[in-house]
Amino acid sequence: MDQLLVALDVDNRDRALQLADQLRDVAGGFKIGSRLFTSEGPALVSALVERGDHVFLDLKYHDIPTVVAQAVLAAARLGAWMLTVHAAGGRSMLEAAADAARRTDHTPLIVGVTVLTSLDSTDLAAVGVRRELPAQVEALAELATTAGLDGIVASPREVTRLRKKLGSEPLIVAPGIRDGAGAESSASGGDDQARTLSAGEALAAGASYLVVGRPIISAQDPPEAARAIVRGLEKQRRNRSNTAMQLILYTRPGCHLCDDIKEILASVRKVEPFELREIDISTDPALERRYGRDIPVLLINDAEAARHRIDERELLRKLKDERAP
Repeated sequence: MDQLLVALDVDNRDRALQLADQLRDVAGGFKIGSRLFTSEGPALVSALVERGDHVFLDLKYHDIPTVVAQAVLAAARLGAWMLTVHAAGGRSMLEAAADAARRTDHTPLIVGVTVLTSLDSTDLAAVGVRRELPAQVEALAELATTAGLDGIVASPREVTRLRKKLGSEPLIVAPGIRDGAGAESSASGGDDQARTLSAGEALAAGASYLVVGRPIISAQDPPEAARAIVRGLEKQRRNRSNTAMQLILYTRPGCHLCDDIKEILASVRKVEPFELREIDISTDPALERRYGRDIPVLLINDAEAARHRIDERELLRKLKDERAP
């Protein structure tokens, strides 16, 4: 499953490669964080890339712009598919990272870390952040995306708010995924994630990628733990598809506003599933009399939702409001 990224949070190359071999058919890629990278270095990244894997290099670069830009270039040379920078590094640093990525032959995706999933509002206050945690996440997410990054990293609990704010285009990578399958008890220690959701909840909220570590790699049977998560996600997707909302778009040939709204619908549909029926009013005299040139008109479950124009954020909000119980 392309959206499932397995965190190889282990100590050595042999175990990391063993897990990758076991999970390659079910995972979309593998995350290498500071623990494994410090132990095994760039050679492990290269080894996975040579095997055809997507490597998510999660080193959270946070330094002066020139240093971060050089780090991005180095990661690109290794073949990293996606990498992280700290959004709190500021606009100049983020723009330098994005510019460096664009200058490479192999352009990695760059996502900005907003607020670590281990932190809460008390932790933010202790380091001088006066905003409430959700507001801080949104501010850093907007900074990262407007600086040219491909997306952001955020707790799954913030994904719904971020989708409404950012629209459907930016990537949202959600760590802190905790599913029952394969997950060890918190009593066993070592789990410092504070703001978590299940894989299904995070994907339904609009996450682009899910980073799952302990529930898979700490399981007695890691491949089966991963498959169990994927089965659950696929079942959820089928259920959502079976209950997809019904949208009707009244249009006509030569309508440029109609073409604009179709593009928006296609983009939003990647995040929020729905069934779309396009009706050309020029083929129906009654609709022609009713709407004439007053189009496009968009209906959601038979209720008018927009006329002439709607932006992605507003459409996504309307769809989620319609689906809410």
